[in-house]
Amino acid sequence: MKVSPRARGFTLVELLVVIAIIGVLIALLLPAVQQAREAARRMQCTNGMKQMGIATHNFHDTYRKFPFAYQDQTLNGKKTRGTLFFWILPYMEQTSLYDQADLDSYANNRITSGRGNKAARGQVVEAYVCPSDATDPDHIHSNDWTFGSYEFNYHVFVGNSSTSTSTGNVAQKNLADVTDGTSNTLMFAESLQRCGSQGTIWSHGNWNVRWMPMFGGGKSGSDQLAYGTTSVPQSVRKQSGCNSLRTTASGHPGGVNVTLADASCHFIPTTIDGTVWWNLVRHNDGNVVGEY
Repeated sequence: MKVSPRARGFTLVELLVVIAIIGVLIALLLPAVQQAREAARRMQCTNGMKQMGIATHNFHDTYRKFPFAYQDQTLNGKKTRGTLFFWILPYMEQTSLYDQADLDSYANNRITSGRGNKAARGQVVEAYVCPSDATDPDHIHSNDWTFGSYEFNYHVFVGNSSTSTSTGNVAQKNLADVTDGTSNTLMFAESLQRCGSQGTIWSHGNWNVRWMPMFGGGKSGSDQLAYGTTSVPQSVRKQSGCNSLRTTASGHPGGVNVTLADASCHFIPTTIDGTVWWNLVRHNDGNVVGEY
């Protein structure tokens, strides 16, 4: 009578070798998975910026002018305040949010569920937040305001006076003012929601450059936003170490997404030459942009 041979299991050495091989494979795959996730986040970010560019053009098509960079005036006896990102809400598929708010995004003067304008300016607009920007996970500041990850170019929507303290009610610009060409001029760029002890509030209703969603110029009191060839994007990707007067930065490794005045989106490395960057910021200096 034959006796069946007993099944042989793995030895301890063989088991350790298998575990080691699996560990090596996981170590090789993780960077690829992270890169795939970042590529998806960057694409989502680009889509949001593209939408902002198109929304601004649709506003221009309607009014033959760009939105106010920041408006602060009294119309028909009522205060009207808010940034460009507030005025383009109806063109960002956010008509209900715009209608819910009063045109003064600072005051609490339209009652909606007992919160007034807080109900509007306290809303997170997903298109205004880059998924790679982790500087403020809940996007909320003091319950009344929400952060965004994007800024408008001071030069396109205000003008050349980079050290000016005045942007409210400055005459609205239009495409004809972009004499350097829409494909050679920045319209929007990325920022970090939280930058140092300040942040980027998309709906801001009170002039304060450290919290305003803009780059390329502007001043309030003694605070002057960076301008000129040294205003290139920061390489920092976290709140700590971020300079709120330098503004442009992103959660992406190596650079920032931008929207040009023709509504096209591009990725600009933080190693960009300062002169090239400033030529992209300025909309009517007549300089050749160059490679970037």
